[in-house]
Amino acid sequence: MGGGLALLLAPGHGFAASSVNYGVAAKQVYTSSFLRDAGPIVGSYGDRDRLLRGAAARLEQALATAGIKHDGKEYSGAGHGFINDHDGAGDKMPLLFAVFARLSPGLGYHEASAHDARRRIIAFFDAHLRA
Repeated sequence: MGGGLALLLAPGHGFAASSVNYGVAAKQVYTSSFLRDAGPIVGSYGDRDRLLRGAAARLEQALATAGIKHDGKEYSGAGHGFINDHDGAGDKMPLLFAVFARLSPGLGYHEASAHDARRRIIAFFDAHLRA
């Protein structure tokens, strides 16, 4: 939900940069006409995410066409929610997410992808948010 909201709010709301992690949003949000007034966007998706098949490529195409600075990546072996390390953070995964994780193989934390995505997000924000 957060990635979709970040993408939905990226244009026209004064954000200097946005991070979109597996952003579920309506198809029209993944268009150059919708995103043309957005600031730079870094996006991270997993290739095992059944909810977002092709979303990384659609976002890449839309941002390139709109001339928006961006860094997008689709991680091999990662699924939806791959950055969320509930166990490592010392909290329990919400019950609803735990049930979905059991029913959907590939859903949840993927350590190597999460580390790389976090590194990319920090570097992207560092490059685009420094005065």
